[in-house]
This record gives sequence, C-alpha cells and structure tokens, in this order.
Amino acid sequence: MKRIIAFCAAALMTASVTAQELPKPSPHAKVEQMVGLTTITIDYSRPAVKERTIWGDLVPYGEVWRVGANACTKVTTTHDLTFGKQVLKAGTYALFITPSADSEWSVVLNTDTEQWGAGNYDETKNVITVKTHPIENSYNESMLIEVNNITNSSAVIAVKWEKIRIEIPFTVNTNDIAQKNIQDAIKKGEDLDQVYYTAAAYHYNNLKDEKTALDYLTKSNGVKKNHRAYYLQAVIAHDKGDTKKAVELAEEAVKLAEAAESKGWADYLKGKVEEWKK
Repeated sequence: MKRIIAFCAAALMTASVTAQELPKPSPHAKVEQMVGLTTITIDYSRPAVKERTIWGDLVPYGEVWRVGANACTKVTTTHDLTFGKQVLKAGTYALFITPSADSEWSVVLNTDTEQWGAGNYDETKNVITVKTHPIENSYNESMLIEVNNITNSSAVIAVKWEKIRIEIPFTVNTNDIAQKNIQDAIKKGEDLDQVYYTAAAYHYNNLKDEKTALDYLTKSNGVKKNHRAYYLQAVIAHDKGDTKKAVELAEEAVKLAEAAESKGWADYLKGKVEEWKK
C-alpha cells in the first residue's frame, strides 16, 4: 500500500511539474490580415539572434528551413492566392525557405502541415515554389513575419530576421469574390435597399464603374428611398461637374436623413450642400 501511495504521489508531482507554463525561447506568434476579402493567417514561432551567426550557420545555405522554430510555419488563406502564375487553393499550408549564399532563395508552400520543423520535409508535397532574392533590412533581433504593401487585390508576405528581409508577393481575385457576395445577397433578398446601395458604392469607389453604380442606386431607391443612396448619386453628379444636380440630390438626402432620425448623416450632408453651393 505504501508503494502505491508513493507511486501516486510521484505521479502527481510529475504531472504538476510538466503542466506548468514557462516562457519559451522562441515564443508563438500569429499574424492575421485581410487583403481585399481574403483573410491570411500565419502561425509561427519567433527565434532570436542571441549573438549567433544566422545566415549560413544557424540557418545553413542550401538546406530547407522551417521559417522560424519549433513546429513548421503555417499559412492559412480563406480564398485562393496567386503567386506569379501559380494558384494556391484556399486552405492551410506549411511554409519553407531554402536560403542560398550566391543565388535566388527558394520559397515553397507544402501540404504537410503536421511537421515538426523540416524533419519530414517532402518536396513532392510542394504546391507553390517562388524564387526571390534576399533584401538588406534594418536589424530584427526576433524573427518577424508580416503581411505588407496591402491593396484590395495584392500584398506581400515579408519574413524579417537579423539584417535580411525575404518578400513573397501575391494577388487575390477580390472582384470575383465581391461580385459573388453581391449576387448571393441579392438572391437572399433581405434589406435589398442597402444591398443595392453597397453594391453601387463598391462599383463606383473601387471599380470606377459609374454606369453599374447608377443602375444599383436606381434599384436601391426603387426598394426604399434612403439618404446614403441619394448622397452617392450626388457625389457622382458632383464628380462629373454637375454641381446643380449634386446640390439637389444632396438636399433630398438631407430630408431623408432627418426623416430617418440620422442626425450625424443629416449634419454631414448639410455641410456638403453648403460646400458645393459656394
């Protein structure tokens, strides 16, 4: 019995020790970024330089690197990404880089996301391969991955460590996703006045497509007259140089905003009317 009690006590002590949380040499990090309508999430660990020689030593040239520490770095995308002419389907992938002392560096995305580091790396599971040159960068003690240079249809994944930056540009087909979202919302049939208005705003502000924007505004006001739709019509008229029509539409928008008890909008629209009248 004493042996059993001693064994249980030892087991409890072991569990207590192993369950404790302690700081990690390479802490976990996650970056999440919206690019257009696509969400990019990157899970990785951040090793530090710690006075070591990184490139060509800790990270050897000519060998596959896990882009961080611990488990392999994972990139998740909600929609397809395009790297040059290569399309990465929506999903989760492992990111690896092979550095070189005197030529292009190889960046790959691989379907095996359960690897610890690059120990089981299998190049036959690569789905995307990008060649890039390292760029001299300001010093980063801890490795950092960012999504930068963001537009509605493109961005760059940047890996920064020590004095090196690796950039991996990609594009997303935001317009196709947006058009599908618009048609899905129209098909659903709820709050169609706002659905048509937001579709109009997207086409005018993002695509510079005045004709389609005005068509959607007509549909929006056909469901229910609203101050936002009238104001966008006023903006379009003003941009075309028709100030008289712009003022008329904006004044109607003021009345609709006041009727909707939207004081903030009403005050803003009154300001635009006064501005355009000058």
